Amino acid sequence: MAKKIEKIQLARRISLGVFFVAFTVLTILHQKVQNMPSVDSLDPFGGIETLFKYIAGGELVKKIMPSNLVLLAAIIILGVVLSRFFCGWICAFGALQGMFGWIGKKLFKKRRVVPEKLDRALRWIKYPLLAGIVYFTWTTGTLIIRPYDPLAAYAHLSAGIASVWAEFAVGLIILVVVLVLSTLYERAFCKYLCPLGAVNSILGRIPLFRIKRDSTTCISCSKCDRVCPMNVDVSNAKTITSPECIGCMECVTSCPTKKDTLYTTLAGKKVKTSTIVIVGLAIYLGALGIGALTGKLDFVGPSLKEQATSGTLKIEDIRGSSTWAELAESFNVSLTELYKTANVDGTKVPPDTKLKDTGALIGRTFEADEARLAVATLLGIPYSGENGTTPSASVQPVEAAQTGEAVQGAPAVPEKAVEPTKVTKPSTLAEPAASVVPAAPAASEGALVVPDGFVLEGTMTIKDIAAALNVSEAKIIEKLQLPADISVTTPLRDMKDQYGYTMTTLKERFAQ
Repeated sequence: MAKKIEKIQLARRISLGVFFVAFTVLTILHQKVQNMPSVDSLDPFGGIETLFKYIAGGELVKKIMPSNLVLLAAIIILGVVLSRFFCGWICAFGALQGMFGWIGKKLFKKRRVVPEKLDRALRWIKYPLLAGIVYFTWTTGTLIIRPYDPLAAYAHLSAGIASVWAEFAVGLIILVVVLVLSTLYERAFCKYLCPLGAVNSILGRIPLFRIKRDSTTCISCSKCDRVCPMNVDVSNAKTITSPECIGCMECVTSCPTKKDTLYTTLAGKKVKTSTIVIVGLAIYLGALGIGALTGKLDFVGPSLKEQATSGTLKIEDIRGSSTWAELAESFNVSLTELYKTANVDGTKVPPDTKLKDTGALIGRTFEADEARLAVATLLGIPYSGENGTTPSASVQPVEAAQTGEAVQGAPAVPEKAVEPTKVTKPSTLAEPAASVVPAAPAASEGALVVPDGFVLEGTMTIKDIAAALNVSEAKIIEKLQLPADISVTTPLRDMKDQYGYTMTTLKERFAQ
């Protein structure tokens, strides 16, 4: 006979299920429908990643939306009041791990535990990981963790494994490893690697919510220890102060004494477990509601057309979910010329195609940054690439950009410092050009010839490439169109932020 589940635990599973399904549906819709929330805007950790940049200058890290700050506020309030309640009741990735943990219990009929000393050491990993992510995101202005994020990899699965592998190869590997580990060790990612869990653990040091144990009625059966998904030592503590407690209350509901041997408290006062649940969900949903009422719960940001109308449109605002038609209209450029400049065959790519779907239609890897560079080229606006350090100026009408004339009412400025200007004259979209492929630049005398089958990788250094092809390092630098003073012993992927290139761009230069 199946064991009857306690009502509070049934409620927890329903809560986790609802948030998990909602998250999954939204990420699928993001791949299929324009202007739907991305995984980046749905992740509360995005608020932590952009916090310092936002405080310093009122700007958000790329791909982060105002919604992330609202979610962060909800997390902070929830963390102070109820510690890691978010992890135990709301987190979609926690729910996914829980599902695989349940599968593991059914398959192996045994609960494995990491040796205590190793477990204690591993739990510290998430704190320096948190510090590193925040620091490098702040200094680079990009979501440094994104390619390695298993949640981001999961959110893009509906785009196909090939697409996920191209953008989130490491994240996908981590996702698979985490889910496999979850069948053996419950919530392995939550315990050892989750940076948001580290934030909640720090907030949880403020003792508003605690689970307490009455030693006079305890029968020392240790059942509370066995059911705890985070392996907290419950049976030997009078008050559970561990930062690893996720507020799931499995220990409370599984206690066989039925004498309130384990009970929940809030600000030192004994309260019902149902009260904790109501308070927790009310805080989180209430924060989202306030954000929505004040217009701050913005998951997608303004459209390119809206930004063009308001005069705030920038090259960096182009996203993978933007369509070619939207780019042409918003930036007031010819669609035909846009295809041509981006080296895209317009006969294969309809105007309503999203940039992120372009690669599948033209048979090669295509990044949204290639479209950004094409728009910048057509408008004569400096843009150093997604990972570059030089921000582009806001866009003015194409006529002014091309002629160098100042916009009425604005001071004349050099081309490389164009002031924000309202885009007022959308062009009529031209028909797609037939198989537009710009001619490759003429090779210079003694130009490097790349043998068939040689693939440029981010792990390679210029020295490695020169040795493999038996040419000088200077020749490789020239071929890749990189600065002469670039390091020849550092992997290419580790210098892209400093020098403003993408690996896709380097591969295309190398293949010419």
